[in-house]
Amino acid sequence: MEHLSSVKNSCRLLKFFLQSPSKELGVSDLSRKLSLSKGAVHKMLATLESEGFIRQNPATKQYCLGYTLLELGNQVLKDHNLAEFVKPYLQNLAAMSNELITLCVKDDRDAIYVEKIDSQYPIRFNVDMYRRFPLYATSAARVIFAHCDSALIDELLSEEIRTFTPYSFKEPEAIKMRLQEIKLQGYEMSSNMRNVGVTGVAAPLFDANGEVTASISIIGPTDRMLPLKEKLIEQIVGVTQEISSKLGYHA
Repeated sequence: MEHLSSVKNSCRLLKFFLQSPSKELGVSDLSRKLSLSKGAVHKMLATLESEGFIRQNPATKQYCLGYTLLELGNQVLKDHNLAEFVKPYLQNLAAMSNELITLCVKDDRDAIYVEKIDSQYPIRFNVDMYRRFPLYATSAARVIFAHCDSALIDELLSEEIRTFTPYSFKEPEAIKMRLQEIKLQGYEMSSNMRNVGVTGVAAPLFDANGEVTASISIIGPTDRMLPLKEKLIEQIVGVTQEISSKLGYHA
């Protein structure tokens, strides 16, 4: 399929703000990242600014994301029927476990947390909502990744593996072995791989076609989670099986 280069470059420009540690970027930064002239980048920014997708800071003359994107993002969440449907289940799971509960979905080649119920403990873990991360990075993502097409798995693992802690998976073969284990046991539980001192247990959500594009996880401090390992696994598997059944899945 042929893509309009101007539209594609505008989309690439917007995505750079998701990856940048700074919320503001200048014309020179974007020109270098896009491998385009400053004049071309300036024209793109002016067009995006006219539609509210980009804002310029008058003080710094740099650019940040505009409020139109926030409106679009809120509409996506509003239309995300899965998040609305599973929220009562997330609340029940939070009441049972007292830990952070998340709904994670696959979006193209990435995973995103789109819903959560926070833990009520004073010492608790938090997740960044709506931020993309690799499908191999967390327990919630890996239970989705385990059910992906083998071609996508090979493609993603042929690229450089991002690590987050000294305990993160570093080798493609190790990740593939873990994905096989996940499919066999029906859940994933891991500690320290995304954040040291944090444990997550997750299970997949199957739709009516038997496909997995989402998961639910329980996340908390390792010293609270591991003593309750069997109980938490039973809770997460039970809830996800019930939701999958309601979504039309029959094993």
